[in-house]
Amino acid sequence: MSEFEIIKNHFSRDYDRSDINVGVGDDGAILNIDQMIGSQLVVSTDTIVEQTHFPEGTIAGNIAKRAMCINLSDMAGMGALPLWFTLSLTLPGDKANEAWLSEFSSGLFEIASEYNCALIGGDTTKGPLSVTICMFGNIPSDAGLKRSSASVGDIIYLSGSIGASRAALELLSKNGNVSERLLKLFYEPTPMIDLGIKLRDIATSCIDVSDGLVADLGHICRASRVSAIMHLASLPFDEEVKLLFPDKYTEFGLSGGDDYQLCFTVPKHLKGSIESISTQTGITLTAIGEIVEFDHTQSITINGLEDQLNLKGYDHFE
Repeated sequence: MSEFEIIKNHFSRDYDRSDINVGVGDDGAILNIDQMIGSQLVVSTDTIVEQTHFPEGTIAGNIAKRAMCINLSDMAGMGALPLWFTLSLTLPGDKANEAWLSEFSSGLFEIASEYNCALIGGDTTKGPLSVTICMFGNIPSDAGLKRSSASVGDIIYLSGSIGASRAALELLSKNGNVSERLLKLFYEPTPMIDLGIKLRDIATSCIDVSDGLVADLGHICRASRVSAIMHLASLPFDEEVKLLFPDKYTEFGLSGGDDYQLCFTVPKHLKGSIESISTQTGITLTAIGEIVEFDHTQSITINGLEDQLNLKGYDHFE
């Protein structure tokens, strides 16, 4: 199957959308952005690689769903509404077949359709299996969530629970029995798009938890020139993971990564607004600590955790 047959048969779509003039098939996409006056464009990109981000032998549909969900999560972390994406797909020769590509594209467009996000271009090439998605979204002008605006006294919140994805990877890597729930949380984490949008006028800072809670909250602290105190007893560790890994669930939740929840800061007087958003969305939003004055020795302290020395997150090059 040639590169052009792959694109034509599996990734070309006709969209009845006024914002897309030319999509897949030309040297570049042509987008009608005049309707976006008064808003700003948000762009992010993420790559997932076999044996780094998913186990060898993972079914194609799950690879595609994971790639889409983690890229959509970046939009959520910015408070953006996703609109378009490009796909760069590197395939080994044994994957360039009808069955694999059909399953991959079905998973890809299942998630894309759910979030009304259109594929507008990309590239295919031969090589070790990897998927790169570049996501485009929009926000009202100056309404984007950033990492750099947390203030002393803000409450730190976290959506959902943490540790499940790292636990699933641990089980998968050891050929252990993995529940359908943990598998879904690993391959199809829910992008918190609606939550991110609702936080635009409330949160002072926000980040999606991809590298681990400690690492990602640390990004907020460094960008905002503040420090943070978290309370171990308040952290929403996944209950199933606590049962499966009683000695590791703390590590998985704090530094395991790939949870794709939102960690954000909010002024104390807006606590009631967060409770209202939690009720509206059905998403558990837990207060896990507070922002404090910048500590030159340590960005994050966790009350109730004796060992503060090994607090870190995922790093590709460590």
